[in-house]
Amino acid sequence: MAIHAFDPAGDHVELTYRRLVAEARAVSTGLAQRGLRAADRVILALPTCAAFFPVYLGCLISGVVPIVLPGARTSRASLDSAHIESITGGLSARCVVIRDTADLALPDVVTAAELISPDPANVPGEVTMDDIAHLQGTSGTTAEPRWVIVRHRNVAANVAAIGRAVDQRPDDILVTWLPMSHDMGLIGVSYAWYWGIPLVAADPINFIRNPLFWLELITRYRGTLSPAPTSAFQVCSRVAQLRRPSGLDLSSWRCALCGAEPVHDGTLKAFHRAFTSSGLGASVLTPVYGLAEATLAVTISSANRPFRVDRISSTSCAPGAQVEQGDDISVVGCGTAVPDHELRIVDAIGQPVTDGVVGEIEFRGPSVVDGYLGIQRDDQFQRDDFLRTGDLGYLRNGELFITGRSKEILIINGRNFSPLQIEAAVERVLAPHFTPSVVAVEVPDLQLHTGELHLLLDGRLGVAGRSDVEARVRRTLDQVFGLRGARLHWVAGGRLPRTDSGKIQRHRCRELASGTG
Repeated sequence: MAIHAFDPAGDHVELTYRRLVAEARAVSTGLAQRGLRAADRVILALPTCAAFFPVYLGCLISGVVPIVLPGARTSRASLDSAHIESITGGLSARCVVIRDTADLALPDVVTAAELISPDPANVPGEVTMDDIAHLQGTSGTTAEPRWVIVRHRNVAANVAAIGRAVDQRPDDILVTWLPMSHDMGLIGVSYAWYWGIPLVAADPINFIRNPLFWLELITRYRGTLSPAPTSAFQVCSRVAQLRRPSGLDLSSWRCALCGAEPVHDGTLKAFHRAFTSSGLGASVLTPVYGLAEATLAVTISSANRPFRVDRISSTSCAPGAQVEQGDDISVVGCGTAVPDHELRIVDAIGQPVTDGVVGEIEFRGPSVVDGYLGIQRDDQFQRDDFLRTGDLGYLRNGELFITGRSKEILIINGRNFSPLQIEAAVERVLAPHFTPSVVAVEVPDLQLHTGELHLLLDGRLGVAGRSDVEARVRRTLDQVFGLRGARLHWVAGGRLPRTDSGKIQRHRCRELASGTG
């Protein structure tokens, strides 16, 4: 069996490789009959369902370039036609593919079923490894999303490297509920096809309705590999605290890849405590680091040992600083560079630094993409063939520890601070049942000509009294970082600005803090 697909309603459809390939060829013919040729672009606004996979594969074998957007979650759900139209215009897409008939004020809208030709012909043309496989939207955490050009050779190199890093086995089964619009979800599909293993894929709404549905799928199908963002592990832990899980058997799960957002050791430890009785192994939790510009994976922790945690001083996280052991902050190790790729940490002028010194993370290898659509590649993208990630971190014995992003460094009274470390220190004291609950941003103080620290606090933190929470926040900032006078803003529970994949949008948070958002 190639794919077990669970759509937004939870309905299950099995796809054999024979059926998948046959329908993909029919889609390829359907695309050609509509006048689409290699390098033409198509918007896929489909949920995760049985229809998505042959349409996506049909595009790949035709050379047509798919751009996957979050799909409508119900058959008659309205799609944001204005949003799709703006993206379609910017990308010069030839058509938009949806699951079912919907009222969209857009030209060239076609359903997945309408693309399947009743008389499939031979697949036209020949797709090469240098051709574009798909366009991937960036996360949009620090600015508006851009579209990364991902070629077939990038995908092949990255999934091959991931397989070697996780010690791919013939009996592996990949389970995912991640959106196909996110690189962690979409590259997971290519990973399963490349290595010829079964894929169990559910629409994200199934996880949102019942987070333990994810773990139930692992139990039911004996899943061995399954990725998710940090927040997913936290949500499951919280649900397990509210109602003790029963009927779960996670003993088959050997590699729980955790990434897509900052990885917190407290979250992973809570998840392990919650599900040890369900058979979760001690070394299953596997922190990772990646980004769309590297196709997906950059580093992966060893699945043969528990993840590593550094306890460091808060004063040693600034770029150029030598990390000092301390008791202020926990930083989770995200592993070593995936095979056939190279990682380095550099200073402000691009010179490699020694172990334990904080600098910018740079990455080199066949997974690194050419650049962004419509933006000429320059030294802001690459330096000496290394991808400039914009992320900050340090190496210890070859393992990567991430401390923040260079674009997000806060300069307060002439001192540099990582917002991730400020947030982690505050959340550690407040011990919320959810994360992120605190977002730190810098807003210019035009009178003092310096940066002012602003913290956005999720309203759910203040249920038992906001004044007490604010006092604890200010005390932590003073004791750990020597920071006083921060501006605190309360945001309605669950309404901190996020991207479609759940990451915090710092530029939107900055606008809220400054009163311009």
